Amino acid sequence: MNSVIENLGLSADELRVKIYTLVPKWLEDELDEFRYLSGGYSNVNVAFRHNNAASDRNNSLGTFYVLRLPQRPQPYVNRRAEAAWYERMPKSVGPAPLVLDVPSGEMITPLLTGDLLVDVFHQRYCEDDLTSYLQALHGQLPGVAEQYHVPTLVPQFIETGWPADIEHSMFVDSDATPLSRSKTLVTCHNDLNPWNILVTSQGWKTLDWEFVGRNDPLFDLVSLHQGLRLDVGSLPRLARDFLPSASSEQLSRAVAQFWLREWCWANYQISHGDRRAEIVDQEREAKRQLESLPKF
Repeated sequence: MNSVIENLGLSADELRVKIYTLVPKWLEDELDEFRYLSGGYSNVNVAFRHNNAASDRNNSLGTFYVLRLPQRPQPYVNRRAEAAWYERMPKSVGPAPLVLDVPSGEMITPLLTGDLLVDVFHQRYCEDDLTSYLQALHGQLPGVAEQYHVPTLVPQFIETGWPADIEHSMFVDSDATPLSRSKTLVTCHNDLNPWNILVTSQGWKTLDWEFVGRNDPLFDLVSLHQGLRLDVGSLPRLARDFLPSASSEQLSRAVAQFWLREWCWANYQISHGDRRAEIVDQEREAKRQLESLPKF
C-alpha cells in the first residue's frame, strides 16, 4: 500500500474490513492496489482492485472500484434521498454505486477510466461545449422532491444565522417567499464543478450526486463556468444559449448564490477543523467575489 493511503490513517487491512462489510459476498476474494484519489474534501475516495477468486483462476485481471468514506456530516446531504436518486439516475449520466450504506454514507462505485474535465477542458473544449453538455444532462434527469435553495441553506452552513455583512435581498427573487417562486426549477446537480465531470470514451460522465435537488438550471451553468475560472463576461451569451427564457436578474442571482454557497461551504469546513490551504483560499476568494458581484 502506498504512503498516500497510509497518511489517511487507514491500513490496507482496515480498508478491506470496510469493503467486506459493505459487500460480504467478496469475503473470499482479494482486494489490493489501494490508491488515494485526490480532489475530495467532504469525502475520502480510495480506488482499489477486486480480484474475484473464481475469475482469477481464469486469468482475469480483476475489476477496479472506488470506496467513498465521508469525513463528517454535511449540510443538506440526505443519504436516503441520495440512495433513492441512484436508483432512478439514467445509466448514461454516470456510474451508479454497487452499494451505498445509508447510515454511514460509505459507498462503492465502479471506477471509470477517463480524464477530469478540469485537466483537459482548455486543451480540448470550448465554452459552447458546456451548454451542449448541460442541455443533454438536464434533459435526462428525472424529477426529485428535494429543493436546493442556497439562501435557505446558509444557516446550516455557518450555524450562526444569516451573516450580518452580506445583504440577503440580492440572493432571492424580488417577490420571493423563503423558497424561490421561480417556475424554472429543474433537477440539478448543484455541485457541478469540473472535478465532478469525467471525460471518457463514452462521453462526459457526471459524478458525486450528493447535492442533487430542484434548482434554477442556471446554477449548474454558473457552477461549471466559474469552477473552470472562465471570464464572467461570457456568461450572458451562454445563459441565453442554454436557457433562452433566462433573464438578466435570474443570471445575476445564480452567480450570487453560487459564490454564497462557495463561501458558506468553505466556512463550514474551516469551522470544523479543515484548514487546508485550498479551502482557506476558497473562503477568501468567495468573499471577495461576494463583495463585487456582477450585474447583468
